Amino acid sequence: MFDVDRVVTAIGHARSTFSWVQRDYLLGRCRITAEQFLDICILAGCDWCPTFPALLDDVGFSFKSAVDMTHQYHSGLNAIQMLTDHPSVRATNYSDSFLRAYCIVRYHIVLHLDGSVGPLNPEFAPNDLHDIIGYRLPVAAYHLLARGAIHPPILNMLVNGSWLEFSPPDNGESREYHRLITQWEGGVYTQQCRLLCKHLGPFFAQRKVVLQTWFEPRTEVVLHDTKSVSQGVSLPAVGAAAVLNGDISVSSVMENSRILAAAPEGSSDSNPAAKLLTWVLQSLGFIVSSGEHTKLGSALNAGLQALQSQLQERPAELLQWAVVAAAVLIDQGLLTGEKWSVSYDDELSLITDAQQQKFIRIVARIATLTPPGARRGSWKFGYNRDLLAFSSAARLVQKAVGSSADTARLVGAITGSAALAPESTQLLQLQELRRTMPLECTTSNATGVLAYVLLVDYARNGAGCWARIQTAAEESLVDARQALRDAWGVAGAVRAIAKVHGNADKDIANAYSWAQTAFSEVL
Repeated sequence: MFDVDRVVTAIGHARSTFSWVQRDYLLGRCRITAEQFLDICILAGCDWCPTFPALLDDVGFSFKSAVDMTHQYHSGLNAIQMLTDHPSVRATNYSDSFLRAYCIVRYHIVLHLDGSVGPLNPEFAPNDLHDIIGYRLPVAAYHLLARGAIHPPILNMLVNGSWLEFSPPDNGESREYHRLITQWEGGVYTQQCRLLCKHLGPFFAQRKVVLQTWFEPRTEVVLHDTKSVSQGVSLPAVGAAAVLNGDISVSSVMENSRILAAAPEGSSDSNPAAKLLTWVLQSLGFIVSSGEHTKLGSALNAGLQALQSQLQERPAELLQWAVVAAAVLIDQGLLTGEKWSVSYDDELSLITDAQQQKFIRIVARIATLTPPGARRGSWKFGYNRDLLAFSSAARLVQKAVGSSADTARLVGAITGSAALAPESTQLLQLQELRRTMPLECTTSNATGVLAYVLLVDYARNGAGCWARIQTAAEESLVDARQALRDAWGVAGAVRAIAKVHGNADKDIANAYSWAQTAFSEVL
């Protein structure tokens, strides 16, 4: 799409080799020009434009259909104009989305060597490019992005005016996953938009931002527009009050939330990083503005304390974010032992005890939340699409939580000093805050499958399950035993959360008790 001659598609580190695709070869095989290839990629769907509705039929999307359509109409824009009467096209303003995406690719914005930000090819860029790309963001936003202190998606949402939610690896066919997007994720991004737009100038204060999903492409959920009320939360200017000190973690902020909420700016109790993390937890519904815990916050606090007591001998910082995701999933009714509306697992049908089936689902889903262990050699345990579906929901939660953290960091920087020197105290604080709120602890389907195999073996064959699978487990993960120990620590935290919250509390407690014998062989 970005006019490069070759694209590396695979790297073989063991043999120091790599594979690539040559653009001219691809264009020749498809009998298309470089311009047509860009049109095809946009019609097929990308981060800036959904799939052209006329390409979505009952059979499903295929890339070949986009190529054939471009052959027939010679360009993507011609295809859109000729198919405006198509029922699914008529309901959307697709030509606007297509042209915006085209300009974003053709005249994409880069950070130049002199520190300025502008189009890669300014001599060809149109004068009204700001109508497509959006108005210039504060200098702090570009600086933090270049230094890796924030991630791009939160800025892309504001610049493009839309957050596009594509189908996850399992295809996202369940009603539960759709409900998580529409009823929970949309609310989280609404808060982020309102806070950011309040601090990004008059253009963004009027900016319309919508959420679009692959399962309802004709429906736009408005996250922010001219009628939106700006988020009335005051975030501290990072670097304006105090240098980072002490323990900045989810557990410490939850324990001291009332003190942090009441501390005046500049006081010894006012830690900018801790206050930004407080806002993240507040935006997720764990804390209210006074610092008091909500019911969900009390449940999270109980879970974090349980996690800490079980993992006293090793740091639990990353696992704390797994517990945050678990609390959200319990609150949304997704972390249970019940089948989802679309289920794929046939192996559990071999276990006749329905209660044990529930217990295995619960503990395996909890294990899926833990950060991934490093792979070793080939994977020995196959594939579990039910757990992949659950991990997609967990990743959705972690992505939204990470976006909240980026929002807090960005607003904290914007409201601070305008200049961010490479070694300034403010930038160093933000980079430290990125470490304390990493949120790169993605879910591990591998750990979930490993726990699933362990428990299925235990249900069918009794004690000795770890000894029977240990060799295959250690050939699959570098530290399979530690991965299961971490999963069991998170399971204890989830049990404590469910006890306070009330959702599926009996099933989770019973699952924990039942699985204890199997995990005792690993601990």
